Amino acid sequence: MNDRKISGMRLPVIFLTLTIMILCGSSAVPGVKGEAWAAEDTASLFQKYKGEQQEIKLPEKVTDVVLAGSGRYLLIQMGAAKQLAVFDVNQAKIIKTLPLISDKVKIAAGAEKFIVIDSDQHIIERWSLTTFEREKVSQTPFSGILKAVGMGYASQGPFVVRFAEEEDYDAKTGCLLVDLETLAPVPDLTFRQRMGFPRNRETMRIRASAGGELFGISTVRRDRESHLWVLDGKKVNNYRSYNLEFIRPLPDASYVLTRYGLFTRELFYRGNERGKEAQYVTTLHPAFYLEVPYFSRDKTGTSSGSDYFGILYLTETGQRIANLPLSPLNLEQDESKYGEPEFAPEFSLDKRLVYIPQADLLLTFPYTNDRMLMTPIQLQAELKKRGTDYLFISSLPPSHCQKGKTLEYSLQVESSSSQFEVELSAAPEGMKLIDSKKLRWEVPESFDDDEVFVVITVKAKGDQTEFQTFRLEVQDR
Repeated sequence: MNDRKISGMRLPVIFLTLTIMILCGSSAVPGVKGEAWAAEDTASLFQKYKGEQQEIKLPEKVTDVVLAGSGRYLLIQMGAAKQLAVFDVNQAKIIKTLPLISDKVKIAAGAEKFIVIDSDQHIIERWSLTTFEREKVSQTPFSGILKAVGMGYASQGPFVVRFAEEEDYDAKTGCLLVDLETLAPVPDLTFRQRMGFPRNRETMRIRASAGGELFGISTVRRDRESHLWVLDGKKVNNYRSYNLEFIRPLPDASYVLTRYGLFTRELFYRGNERGKEAQYVTTLHPAFYLEVPYFSRDKTGTSSGSDYFGILYLTETGQRIANLPLSPLNLEQDESKYGEPEFAPEFSLDKRLVYIPQADLLLTFPYTNDRMLMTPIQLQAELKKRGTDYLFISSLPPSHCQKGKTLEYSLQVESSSSQFEVELSAAPEGMKLIDSKKLRWEVPESFDDDEVFVVITVKAKGDQTEFQTFRLEVQDR
């Protein structure tokens, strides 16, 4: 159990110790894989967007947006029309429109599959992201009313469902971890902390890391209990908070975002401005996150929405490096409500802003719910144009390696300085950094541990320092 109040934000800060660390314990859960984050895949996953800003008008009102296919696809749900539009980031267009069995279904997606659940009919469907055809139909593995569902968009499952036994406000609620292949609950799970969920609430949310290692399970109201599930083999570490409200894991599961900023996987404060409260949004790259300041009106009731922007931060250092234009969101139409949980609680702000640094693209879904806007964001070019000092690692690290094989990871550093140093600050024995550009490790056949922890440190002029920290699952051949 991990109950934490943050009155005054007087929480311990976890500082990074740059020593060699090898962590024991497996992170493998049946149905969970990390291939989507492997180094050989990330370079070719996205194509750079070369077009101008454009608007895609949608045939019906949007009710939800779900990331899929390791982030390459957006599943755009149009509930009233019982339709699901598939937007391909690389082709910059909608490539499919699929029928839905109901206007009230909930959707979650992984790297290769997505699921559709209709709790009224107690039906769960699994669809392929390759053929876009329905593969399996089954009865839901729970009784009652589905409140939320979530899956890592670069994972092979499992996924989490949260349900209420009845419609009554005081009805009991529960959560299940469900296998993507069998569509049945993952068997023999052990929860390391006491489980307990609040009574039924109007709306609940589930957000997952890309690989499905972390699941934030939250209600939309403040001072309600929120949970963070950390998957560890057949065990689930459950951390709870009554103050953090809305927990959103970063793609690589390194940290989570809350209404107070960045926190660790154990829900300790990790941010850089204590006590600051804002809307925070993850991006598809773990090196960045967005802050969306709250709107304010002057005495005449006029809003400042015409020049509205989001603030882009570096995750590890907290450096503010750029402003991203958010005026296409049309927040000025409903800005007095967008921060309130009662306003569009399911299709929330974190789903309306989809920033993909790897594709130089910002996708926004205005509160009119009738269109999507594509805005090119060439971050490095913009930083150079403005003369901003910056330092970050743009390459994505691997998530796993195999015993008896060689792991190689090419490092890509982006810096305003032409001179910088790269060092391997924490690593298993035998791992080497070659010419400050490539990580190499000949994984021993007899390696004992299931997981290792790696820290890469980059230093540039002007006391700029950037870290890349990641876990490597060590798999048998």
